[in-house]
Amino acid sequence: MKVWFYILRRMVSLVFVMGGVLIIIFVMGHVIPANPLHFFIGQESDEAYVAQVRAELHLDDPIWKQFGFYVSDLLHGDLGMSWSTRNPVAADLAIRLPATFELITVSLIVCVLLAFPLGVVAAVKRDTWIDHSARVTSLLGVALPSFWLGLLLIYVFFYRLRILPPPMGRMSIGTNIRQVTGFYLIDTLLAGDLDAFGNVVRFMVLPVTALSFAKMGQLTRLVRSTMIETLGSTYIEAARAQGLRKWLIHYRLALKNAVLPPITQIGLIWGNLIGGAVIVEIVFAWPGAGSWAVDAALAGDYAPIQAFAIIMAAARVIIFLITDILYLFIDPRIRY
Repeated sequence: MKVWFYILRRMVSLVFVMGGVLIIIFVMGHVIPANPLHFFIGQESDEAYVAQVRAELHLDDPIWKQFGFYVSDLLHGDLGMSWSTRNPVAADLAIRLPATFELITVSLIVCVLLAFPLGVVAAVKRDTWIDHSARVTSLLGVALPSFWLGLLLIYVFFYRLRILPPPMGRMSIGTNIRQVTGFYLIDTLLAGDLDAFGNVVRFMVLPVTALSFAKMGQLTRLVRSTMIETLGSTYIEAARAQGLRKWLIHYRLALKNAVLPPITQIGLIWGNLIGGAVIVEIVFAWPGAGSWAVDAALAGDYAPIQAFAIIMAAARVIIFLITDILYLFIDPRIRY
């Protein structure tokens, strides 16, 4: 019962967090010195028509009433209208978001699958060539900007070696995919089309590498440091004194306790990947929500920017909630 009460309490607190985010986004939309009516009806519109549109958009109401209409529209799934595409923002997001979340999710999986073994082995083989190589790799990951690494990867693997496709979208032009989830890797597997699956993977290699390499360096350093600290603990020394096998000490006893700080870091990394995906999507012409939001910002189209900010904030809140729940099942000190 205590576990469910803790989860419920965390969910209630996150509701207040999202309420604060909505207030900030709404206020920022009102302090921008531009008249949104000009984007919808033009500069030379009739005054009567301008007054009619202002009334329909509730722009003549007090700001607290406008915020109430804004929240009501959000709860009904109405994110506004994009004047640049002339489509509902929700419709544009439904097309763009899966591409972004697929890129972020695959990058996170690659980051975790590489960082954990590298960090653990570096800690176990401390001060050997393996440890030094892992430390150099992690430092390079932290030091290299993702956009610069992306351009370098394009130059080497596409322009010079010609072994990977050009940075233009998520798949080849002639490839047909029956979209079910919007995640091309999943859709191709559901359709049983391995050729299309391989094509999608080849287009994802470079952007995923550019996006995950920096975060892999951060996670590797954290896993290594926490693993070294755990290996120096008293209970590990006692296990060695009892003659337990090294693999049991390293990968069962030590790793179980060393994994706690990296789990928190993984949640932060997932949130940071959202910001990094915006730059990577521009570099690789990836048709995701990040590049869509940048195009909207350059065009002065505020509704997509607000919607993108809300979706990304909600995604971070959900990830942090999942991280907190995982802690309940990993660390019994929190549960009891």
